[in-house]
Amino acid sequence: MSLVTPLHFSFVQPNFYRGSYPREINFPFLRTLNLKYILSLTPDPLDKDLGISKFCTENGIKMIHIECSKETKDKTKPKVKRKKKTVPIEYGVLHECIKFLIDGRNYPCYMHCMNGELVTSLVVACLRKFSYWGTVSILNEFLAYNSSINIHERSFIEDFNSEIEIDGLLLQDKVPWIAIQHVASQKQDECKKEIEITKVSSSKNMLPKLKFHSL
Repeated sequence: MSLVTPLHFSFVQPNFYRGSYPREINFPFLRTLNLKYILSLTPDPLDKDLGISKFCTENGIKMIHIECSKETKDKTKPKVKRKKKTVPIEYGVLHECIKFLIDGRNYPCYMHCMNGELVTSLVVACLRKFSYWGTVSILNEFLAYNSSINIHERSFIEDFNSEIEIDGLLLQDKVPWIAIQHVASQKQDECKKEIEITKVSSSKNMLPKLKFHSL
């Protein structure tokens, strides 16, 4: 049986894969990855697709859905002209993705949007900042999956310098390819003193940070 990868399939990191919406023809290939999770950055969750839902159930794969690019239409209300989103993803969605992807217990994982291009590329580009990739390298990878990048997409990547709160994750469970720019302070009951462990890069104002509340 021939194995067919999803459109724009590629490796992001060990046991971390990216690509487009999986189709039935891709199932034999995806089975070889021994996936634990499929992370969907789509308007609707995968469990609405009976074929994929059955495939995941039979292979012990958990489906995680983070809603992205969904525009609900209410036909009972008059049409209102709204400004089109300049980027099909918001930082809140990105934060949800990062909180899931930094947990090494969630791998092997396949992450996808509808076509494996823009949304997935924006998430990967922002993730690369945690690995200290330079802007040129990040944009070159982005352009490998997209024919161009506009000013809004570039600004979304370059302006990503959020401080993300991480709860309930031990440092030993963090994936090794995401660096720690900041670890939140924690109180110890024994000595009633506040201990702050901080690792800050030289360009701390330009890079995103993780704040761990459990050590």
